[in-house]
Amino acid sequence: MQLLCHLARRGHQENLTNMLRRCVLGALLVALAILVGACRAGTGVSSTRSSEAVIATAYADAELTKQATFQTPPPTPSTPSPAPPLESPTPVMTVTPTPGQPVVTADYNAYVRPGPDESYGSLDFFLEGQRAFVEGRYENETNGTWWYIRRIDEGKDGWVWSGAVTLTGDASGIPILEAPPQ
Repeated sequence: MQLLCHLARRGHQENLTNMLRRCVLGALLVALAILVGACRAGTGVSSTRSSEAVIATAYADAELTKQATFQTPPPTPSTPSPAPPLESPTPVMTVTPTPGQPVVTADYNAYVRPGPDESYGSLDFFLEGQRAFVEGRYENETNGTWWYIRRIDEGKDGWVWSGAVTLTGDASGIPILEAPPQ
């Protein structure tokens, strides 16, 4: 303090102002460093997790995967190119089930497979609410009943497990088919 008074008396006010600024700035930096250090001290997070926590996370992930909904993206609109006029108009084919013809409706999102078993992989999704004609069936004690479907709307034809769909119509006339080779 004596040094400051001495400098002030000798006309070194500019030096005195700079020294005071440096002291205040230094004190603020020290206070800030202490404050930041104190804030971080209480955030020690343990990097180890118990096996119960890992298993619970795995079960939660599996449940979310099970509940995931597959959605078909909306069709991309395309602009038709002009075609030469035809002599007679082509009739438009509309597929509607005839009364008594077996139809299945997907109860939930299910796989359409190339064969009547989960080991066949998947061709497509049969989304909840979609409908298809039943063209054949496969019955086996191990694999249960599978329906061979022909899609009414868009999608690939193939096999769906009977537990994933609701059958409407008479199933007695549905032919029994052999499983295709894998």
